[in-house]
Order: sequence, then C-alpha cells, then structure tokens
Amino acid sequence: MPPGPQGWTPPPPPDPRRLPTHLQPALPIEERDYYAFWRAPRLRWWKPILAALMATFLFLAVSTVLQFIGWTIDGVDLSVLLEGTIPPVGPGFFLANNLSLALCIPIAMVTAWACVQQRPRWLSSVVGGLRWGWLGKLLVFLVPLWVVVIGGSHLLGPLDDVRLRDHTLVMVVGILLTTPLQAAGEEYLVRGLLGRIVGSWFRAPVIGFVASTVVTAAVFMAMHGAGDPWLNAFYVVFAAVGSWLTWRTGGLEAAIAIHAVHNTVSMALLPFVDFSEMFNREAGVGDATVLIPMTLLLVGAGVVEYLARRSPRTVRSAPGRAQWDALTAPRPGFGWGPPQPGGPR
Repeated sequence: MPPGPQGWTPPPPPDPRRLPTHLQPALPIEERDYYAFWRAPRLRWWKPILAALMATFLFLAVSTVLQFIGWTIDGVDLSVLLEGTIPPVGPGFFLANNLSLALCIPIAMVTAWACVQQRPRWLSSVVGGLRWGWLGKLLVFLVPLWVVVIGGSHLLGPLDDVRLRDHTLVMVVGILLTTPLQAAGEEYLVRGLLGRIVGSWFRAPVIGFVASTVVTAAVFMAMHGAGDPWLNAFYVVFAAVGSWLTWRTGGLEAAIAIHAVHNTVSMALLPFVDFSEMFNREAGVGDATVLIPMTLLLVGAGVVEYLARRSPRTVRSAPGRAQWDALTAPRPGFGWGPPQPGGPR
C-alpha cells in the first residue's frame, strides 16, 4: 500500500478471523463458486461436520416417522418388519416417502443457517434465491424432451397390465403434487448441503468441485439402496450431471429441473399399474435399457449448457464483501487517517 500524505502509511486491513465472531461475515468476501460458497471468514473446521450430523439426524427422524405413518395408512402388518421383510409399497408409503424427501428442502436450509449462519436463500444459488425465470426456461425445453423419449419408451413397452385401479386418482394427484418437491428435496440435501459441506474443505475451487461430485455421487447412489450394477451406474451418472450443472450455473435450478422432470415423467404409468415392488432394486432388476435414460441425462445437460451459454448465469459471487468493506473502512478521528497539520504528533 503506497504511503499517504507526509509519509503516513495506512495500517493494513485487519485479519477477518481476528475480529469478534459476530462481526465476521458469514458470506464470502471473495468471489466463490457454488460449492466453495461456505468459505467465508466465519467458517470453522467443525461447522461442516456439525451440519452433516444435524442434517442426517433430522432426515432420519422425519423419514422414519413418515414411513410408519405411510405403512399404517396402507394397512401393513408392521410385525413383518421384525422378520426382516420389507412390506409392499402402497399409496400411503409412496406419498410418505415423497414427503420425507420434500422436507429435505427446509431441513437443508435450516441446517445451513444454524451451522454456518448463511440464510436459507443462499442455499439455492450464489445470488441468494431460486432464479424462477431460469428454472421456468429450463422446464420449457426439458419437459418435451423427456415426454418424447421416456413417454415413447413407455408406449413401446408392455401395456397389458395398464388399467384404472383403486389407487389411480390418489396416485395421479400425489405424483403431480409431491414428486417435483421430492426431486427438489434430494437436490437441496445432496447437491446443495452435502456438496457445500465437502467443498468447504478445499482451497482450490476445482478440487472442491471434483471432491463434492465424487462424494455426492456415492451418497446419492447409496441412498437408493440398489444392488444392481446397471441401476448404480445410472445413479452415479445422474448425480454427476446434477453436480456439474450446479457448478456450471451457480445454483440448483438446473439440477432440480432435470430431476423433477425425469421423476415425474418416468412415473406416468405408475397410477395404472401394480407398483408394490417399485423399490425392489436388487441385482438383476436393471439391464442395458438403463442406457436410454442415462443418455437422455447427458443430452439434457447439453441443452442446459447451450441455454447457459446463450444467457449466462452468475456462477460466482462475494455477497459478504460489502459488510467487510464497511468494517474495514477508515474511521477519521480514531487513528485511521493521516495526521492533520497542527494536530497532535
């Protein structure tokens, strides 16, 4: 820093970590990408660990309660659980599972707010909120693509068992109302919260992104509990695409759009068939036909990339900079300015 008048040199700016904790910015003071967004002056090494523990506890508590409610609605004899038998899936359990994942949105937001003191809106994107216009634009392009490919594959498959059933109306309404929220909940929990937990440990943004992608892909795959290699490959590709799009666009909108569209369209026939074994993912359930949705995910990512290039998004920001500049601004009369002529020496 160059010397000021009469040889006076202003003092160097203070180290953010030497300030009282309540004065340290919780938001980044240097431009950060989505996964490095927790790297702010108030971050401490133990806060990401606390966030992981808190989110895990809340999710397990909520999902366990809702699962038992769902089984009760379906009239399942819960004694079969003591025998290690997984009850068949009914409308009650399906909707309870969707709601438990949808509640991951507030779980992830509250966890981030409590543990790193960043308000909930900052989990959606680096600009501090879900960019609804961008999300809507993505849906306009992605919905027709999924309807043609996945819908076409449904029509080309066996339709002998497709008919109106007792659960049809409940499932149609339930899928339309809860599946988009279920998909968004998984993105907020895995790509959002967990991605930032991992990314906060690395100084280099690219390394943080790669580490977040690897960890979130492994967790996303494990969450689905599949024993089939084809299905696990699909979940890994799904997670990698979501991670890339989040990093590339600076927010969760693209990952939410693809996830919500894929899940909703893929369940189009569910209300008209017997879906009691829909969560059966043991070895042998999947086959090479999984390559169709895997390819579709990559095509969808290409569409998002094209749209992002045509209309660039903010992918890095430093919203804590204004607070930091205000804290470090010179305070005349308190030793922050040059000596005045005739004043005390």
